[in-house]
Amino acid sequence: MKHRFYPTLAAAAGLTLVLSACGSGGTSSGASGGEPATDGTFRFALQADPGALNPIMSAASATAELSRLAYDYLIYQDPDTSEVGPWLAEKWEETPTSASFTIRDGVTCTDGSTLTPQTVADNINFVANPDNGSQLRGSSVPTGATATADPATRSVTVTTPAPSPFLLLNVGRLPILCEAGLKDPTASNKKSLGTGMFEVTEVAANDHYTFQRREGYNWGPDGTTSDTPGVPKTVVAAMSPNVSTAANQLLSGELNAAPIAGPDKDRVAAANLDSVGRPLPAGQMYFNQIASNPTSDPAVRKALIQAVDLDDLTQVITAGHGVRATSLVAVEPRACVYDSVAGNIPDFDLTAAKATLDGAGWTAGADGKRSKDGKPLNLRLVYDGTDDPRNAAAELAQSAWSELGANVEVTGGDSNKIIDVILSGKDNSAWDIAWVQVNSSLPSTFTAYFAGPVPAAGKNFGSVSNPAYEAAATKASGLTGSDACDAWADAESELTKTIAAVPFADSVMNVYFNKAGLSFGKSLNGSALRLYQ
Repeated sequence: MKHRFYPTLAAAAGLTLVLSACGSGGTSSGASGGEPATDGTFRFALQADPGALNPIMSAASATAELSRLAYDYLIYQDPDTSEVGPWLAEKWEETPTSASFTIRDGVTCTDGSTLTPQTVADNINFVANPDNGSQLRGSSVPTGATATADPATRSVTVTTPAPSPFLLLNVGRLPILCEAGLKDPTASNKKSLGTGMFEVTEVAANDHYTFQRREGYNWGPDGTTSDTPGVPKTVVAAMSPNVSTAANQLLSGELNAAPIAGPDKDRVAAANLDSVGRPLPAGQMYFNQIASNPTSDPAVRKALIQAVDLDDLTQVITAGHGVRATSLVAVEPRACVYDSVAGNIPDFDLTAAKATLDGAGWTAGADGKRSKDGKPLNLRLVYDGTDDPRNAAAELAQSAWSELGANVEVTGGDSNKIIDVILSGKDNSAWDIAWVQVNSSLPSTFTAYFAGPVPAAGKNFGSVSNPAYEAAATKASGLTGSDACDAWADAESELTKTIAAVPFADSVMNVYFNKAGLSFGKSLNGSALRLYQ
């Protein structure tokens, strides 16, 4: 099993379900063969209006997208390697219950004030305080966390009352507001009060947001400054929720960047534009192990995986634009990069699948349908989504499992419907196989879904009881760095080996560029934006 991890080097100048779970990078993209442009305007497609712009109050994806232009973070994590590098912090250390950061000197805010260690600590304590109503409490800042600042050493130390997995990464991903934004959280709803390369100059809700480059910025993750060739003078985030419209605007040059998926992806890709790919989970298969259900039998779970070609299923569910998943953790930047699938699940082999069921007492009748002790092999697949690729994938699995000898009922629906089926606790036996996506960059997110109480008291929707997983997860929670990732890889492998969960497909969301690109990473961070002639 190969895996890599985020180094916790003290480096010097580093259920959306559908369930919401909540080193500097290399050159990634987009030069299109041109020379860097001077003082140009970078226009990109914004798919949803953020409303209020305060990045530590809202967890909305549109708010996060715009905040990357105007706010900075304590550390930068490379999405490809998961390595951690400097940003507002130039050094850091971590233990299972603490993370400390040494804050750069000379960082300034949009209002002219200087960013201090105390302001950084105040950000963390603001989010941790439940009275403030931050939607980042419990994710970027763990519940119960406290932060203190030491002006003499320019350090900020965050502590938690119990081990908090990936504390360094969680706190390191918090956008940092300047003091004025903390004193009046509403002040940054229509303007920016941060340390980023750009600041908001115009807000036209549901139409566009305009940002202007700040002078004197010199603390980006890759050494970018305000004077670096190709850095735009102006950035415009233009509302373009329709993908086909965004594709047209991108191809015509009206937009410099846009995320493109679905049927428009082929025609944009045919234009040979540069792009970066952001993987997202597209196929995660979970099995209900409640005692009354046939999928509580390990032989049934094994046979179901043996009977379906996961390579074909991946291509169908992603409409030909995906790859086989190697882990439940698919959202970049991932805390750990490892493969929990290879060698842990059986190969596609329908004959072997039938033999597996024969050996477990699930015998086929004259009609080819199987039963055990008079109980037919009836299976209910529920899946998130009603789009054509997911419907086709469900039909493919239904056909394969029917050939195996099962009676298979498939039900698709939107996120709310599937969440109600598997997490409401109304009837925990109402499904056997679920295709849902838990979007997370942290393996620790998944512990609540595979251990502890079942719905409605808890989130263990598959009624999983796996002592080996629980022991490995407990061990991992008390570790940091490579040791933690080794343990989390072992823990997730216990899930795939017992076929409690099988991640099988990741989709790739491409952001395409026209005469533009990124100097690092895969997100539109302000200091990463580049324009070309």
